[in-house]
Amino acid sequence: MTLTTKIMGSIVQPNQIIQGTIHITDGKIVRIEEGFPAKTDHVLDFRGKYMLPGLIEVHGHFREPGLEHKEDIPHGTRAGLAGGYTTVFDMPNVKPPTTTVVRVQDQIERYTGRSYTDFAINMGSSVDDISELNKVDPDLITGVKIFTAGHATTPTTIPHLADIARIFEILGQRRIMALLHAENQELVNYFTHKYRDELHRHDLQAWGEARNLSVVLTSALEMIALARQFGVKLHLLHLSTSEEFAAVEFGRQIGVDVSGEVASYQLAFHSDDYARYGSLINVAPALRTPAEQQKLWQLLRQGKIDAVISEHTPHTLAEKQKESVWEIASGMPGIQETLPVLITKWVKHFGCETLEEGLIRIAQVTSQNIAHIFGFEQKGALLAGRDADITVIDTQQVWKVQKEDLFTKNLWSAYEGMELIGRPIATFLRGQLVYGNGKIVGEPLGQRVIRDR
Repeated sequence: MTLTTKIMGSIVQPNQIIQGTIHITDGKIVRIEEGFPAKTDHVLDFRGKYMLPGLIEVHGHFREPGLEHKEDIPHGTRAGLAGGYTTVFDMPNVKPPTTTVVRVQDQIERYTGRSYTDFAINMGSSVDDISELNKVDPDLITGVKIFTAGHATTPTTIPHLADIARIFEILGQRRIMALLHAENQELVNYFTHKYRDELHRHDLQAWGEARNLSVVLTSALEMIALARQFGVKLHLLHLSTSEEFAAVEFGRQIGVDVSGEVASYQLAFHSDDYARYGSLINVAPALRTPAEQQKLWQLLRQGKIDAVISEHTPHTLAEKQKESVWEIASGMPGIQETLPVLITKWVKHFGCETLEEGLIRIAQVTSQNIAHIFGFEQKGALLAGRDADITVIDTQQVWKVQKEDLFTKNLWSAYEGMELIGRPIATFLRGQLVYGNGKIVGEPLGQRVIRDR
């Protein structure tokens, strides 16, 4: 006999919130009904709490292989469950990078049986491995991640447009999406030389002044132009300015299938916060001014940002605490804190009375839109027929972030000490309770997500 699980509470759907009950059979949502059953035996009661679709992380920097001193798949995906994430996409900048067919298969095997969330693989590329893109099975990957800038000497940075054009031509022919870290390396080099070598600036503000609007906007427009030329579906990663989202809109106007995301830290921190948080919040692309951050919040509320991701990027504290900004590792962990940070900051910006509006929008940009962009339509929404991936949050209780609560291997957080609402109290993966009351439940159940064609 097939058992049906029933979960009741406030259900956040794509365009509304209802008081109702979710019926789950064999890992799928089979029915959603308004109201609560008269008999609540064998029903999980979350009345007074909100249920959102499980979040999807586009940037799973879980550091395997080669960088396990920073993070690993079990730690990172447990942190994901505690943050309400039920699916993660693995990022390819590991050692060796996931730039070949063999390494893609190795990465799938590495996650299998060890991931606490469902997973998919972002393949990478390098100048030496471009031919591998002709060999990979498109169904094994989400798309191909391309670094147009980073550290100029690393094997996965592809700074020259001619090489990127070669990649785009293959991706267009094979109908594979391009995921772009879009900064112009030539401009990065120019401005870094100016601020570091000529002006002898080593402070945190110099980082943002060097990796300025021209660096990101130039590259975004270049990638849109190449996508238009070769018919490539394009996802622009961790955008940081309103002008880049204007570029996304321009791309759509000229016929490019392009989407854009913002990292949660851009919505949580701005350049004035260096004085308080120091190098812990140094990221690439750089943090922007308070005025620019406010523009991003307005775009989010207006539905003009497609996705919000955590960009969970663990580094050791030693790597974050260098004296010169040019030596500091960019990025921060945050997959466990992102959802409550977004909810808390939404209320701060727009008021308590907009909480439910915010929850609907946050569910769209952290789950629904991402599932649609990448073709995983079985995920992303609390609707009949979808996977029963559910995160239950408490917007009444305040969580003061402390490292003792964290599951990431590094056990540090730029958010430590913040008081947040909306911390997940339960996470369900395909209908099974996998996280509850601060603890992981059971063994890793993650499966590779297969594109729903």
